[in-house]
Amino acid sequence: MNMTPQEKQLARVIFKLKIHEADGFAYENLFAKIMNYARADFRKIRPYGNQGDRGNDAYEPQAGRYYQVFAPEDPGSKTQEAITKVEKDFATKLLPYWNSVAPVREYFFVFNDKYRGTTYPLENTLAAIRVTHNLNRAQVFLAPHLEDVFMGLDEDKIFMIVGGVPTPESLPNLDYGIIAEVIDYVRTQHVNHALTSNLTAPDFDKKIQFNGLKQTACYLQSKQFETYQIDEYLSRNSDFAKANLRDHLATLYSESLNCYPESSPFPQDDFGDLRFVTIMEKIAPLRGNPDYDRLRRDVALILMAKYFETCDIFEEPPHAAT
Repeated sequence: MNMTPQEKQLARVIFKLKIHEADGFAYENLFAKIMNYARADFRKIRPYGNQGDRGNDAYEPQAGRYYQVFAPEDPGSKTQEAITKVEKDFATKLLPYWNSVAPVREYFFVFNDKYRGTTYPLENTLAAIRVTHNLNRAQVFLAPHLEDVFMGLDEDKIFMIVGGVPTPESLPNLDYGIIAEVIDYVRTQHVNHALTSNLTAPDFDKKIQFNGLKQTACYLQSKQFETYQIDEYLSRNSDFAKANLRDHLATLYSESLNCYPESSPFPQDDFGDLRFVTIMEKIAPLRGNPDYDRLRRDVALILMAKYFETCDIFEEPPHAAT
């Protein structure tokens, strides 16, 4: 039986908790367990006496792909330590001892960033290693990358990693969905009043007119400059999360079309606004807490502005690209 989208999202939530709780060897073991399931040639290296692992926590010999794991308790304060570890261990341990076992073609610094992202100095260090040693790849492997590998596993392997997934029906009062996660993320961010987003995205107003948005158009226009918050959330999360969020919004739009088909008794001039309100109600239904409801509606508008602009909700005008 295939997992439902709701069950997959719940598995992802449990996995993210494991990521945040895992430091040091716990994260290294989690990484190795997932990669063992995902890659047939993956081999974890056990430290040997006082020689250790010679800078190689795991590798795929046929591809010449090596992994070094670094999982500090507070990744934000360990950037320089990470850079030093990369520079020293690659040049003095990994390359001298392992290149004769399997030529080093790819090097991944597995960093449990706990979804905080990487930094320029670390990226620049890895880029220098790639050029200096003529590697095919030398790059950071973050928590979202491991999440994508995890979410691509067979169901039984997913269950083995997270210890089983409760049915959504057994958690009626728990809001674990992707929308709740985005709302929680935006809630903790400071608003950037520098207006970093493009306030006049191409065809934005044309699309508003084409979709018959009248009374609700002002909400999309007012929130367009805040969509950078969604971009920041997406940059810190997995491809699975990005696709899940996009598909969820697209599904809500499809449902709004079914609610107001062409045969609907409502005036067709109102269809756009009615569909807009329907999507809003699905994203952020009122919970009876005025302050929290206001926050949820605010984030819902930012989400709608973002995915309206990218044409995942509502229709794109003909020949808009030209």
